[in-house]
Amino acid sequence: MTKPPVTEGWRSDVPAADDFADDVAPNYVDAATVALRFASTAVDASEAQRSELTQSVTPRALRDAMGCLATGVCVITTFSAGHDVAMTANSVTSVSLDPPLVLVCIAKTARFHEAILQSGRWGISILDAGSHELSTAFAVPGRDAADQLANVRFDRGPETDVALLTSSVAQLECLTNAVHPAGDHDIVIGEVKSLAHVGPGKHPLLFHRGRYRWLL
Repeated sequence: MTKPPVTEGWRSDVPAADDFADDVAPNYVDAATVALRFASTAVDASEAQRSELTQSVTPRALRDAMGCLATGVCVITTFSAGHDVAMTANSVTSVSLDPPLVLVCIAKTARFHEAILQSGRWGISILDAGSHELSTAFAVPGRDAADQLANVRFDRGPETDVALLTSSVAQLECLTNAVHPAGDHDIVIGEVKSLAHVGPGKHPLLFHRGRYRWLL
């Protein structure tokens, strides 16, 4: 297999976050180090380890398998019980263009689950490449509902008044259209009421195999 072109490359030795739902690594490289790493970006597919052909379908095995699917990283925000609340998510997908629908999957045990169902209005901030610390912060479970956005720059959405993070490449405002039970999660479908491309020239933050990645 040929190596991907440099313009499409990414690095595999970037800061780790083992899982959004678990404890996350506190150490990160600074911007200068990241820039140096970008100087050599080709990924050698021959280094990839061969996986077992058959495995038991356990929660950990499923997470590992689906972790091979590279995704963007979003912060979902809503307003509930007098507070702005937020959570990190990478299970965000476009559902329909007409009408404009998107979905996010929320664990039923997450405190954000009750908040988003109660509110019915929510925002999606697609994080930019410099926002891995925000991603990590909003992935920590058990956070106090009060003042979650106290030290975060954001604007209010014109349609829903939910918080939309400044450090993002795109933002969407949604009103809940439907909720579908799906195992230990609920699939929350929202109708997009407004959107904005707020990061011209910026690159998105990516997540792949338990690590943050950066596009060039």
